Amino acid sequence: MEEAQTMSRTGEPVTQAEEEQAGHALRELARSVSGPEALGVSQEQLDAVVPFFVLGWAMGVRTGHTAPAVAGVPVDQETVTRVFTDLMERVSVPQCPGPALWQKVDYHGSVTQRHGALWVCAIHVYADPFGGESELRYDLCEMRGVTPVTVVTGARRTSLTPLPVFRVMG
Repeated sequence: MEEAQTMSRTGEPVTQAEEEQAGHALRELARSVSGPEALGVSQEQLDAVVPFFVLGWAMGVRTGHTAPAVAGVPVDQETVTRVFTDLMERVSVPQCPGPALWQKVDYHGSVTQRHGALWVCAIHVYADPFGGESELRYDLCEMRGVTPVTVVTGARRTSLTPLPVFRVMG
């Protein structure tokens, strides 16, 4: 009994059965990718969502939204963290050369009272009206407990030094 209570508090990794079920469901969805009403998702985009699809599938199974497998036992934090870490490693650097969402940065911009380490909580992309390069601006926050509080808005890339620290929300 105590072991079952510990499992429900700490979670368990995704099981092989859940991975297989999710893989089958995703393959069924992917068949429609080339259909007449398809969104035209590339294989690369599909591959990028597989870990999230499997994670979502397992979470749905465990909360009773699909057939029961490991019902009532949450997915462990290590699995969730790994999925998001893998995603961060896949992010295309040339597409967004600055820091990523929920990456810690050292801010050294014009709002001097906010200099120091903050989290990127929003990225805004502004298109050049004449077809030039888009401009990125960043909103930065500090965490107060589990609540992000925005303290700098519209920071330029040159005001930030990305740090190798990422936050997994949730």
